[in-house]
Amino acid sequence: MGSLFRSEEMCLAQLYLQSEAAFACVSELGELGLAQFRDLNPDVNAFQRKFVNEVRRCDEMERKLRFLERELKRDDIPITDNG
Repeated sequence: MGSLFRSEEMCLAQLYLQSEAAFACVSELGELGLAQFRDLNPDVNAFQRKFVNEVRRCDEMERKLRFLERELKRDDIPITDNG
């Protein structure tokens, strides 16, 4: 794993992935924590991007989970991590 305090050797790579496999590949790279992504379309508005509906669904699910967590804490119900 890389260090936050020292420069690490890096290389620039460009990946071409099939749409069906893109999520799994990017997710795995993110889990490893060894990749940094550059936005190649910085001029494109966030709401004009290809997966905006999926992002909105994730935001909505995150909002619901935060609400649920607040309610559990309010009622002193312990939250355990079984992961």
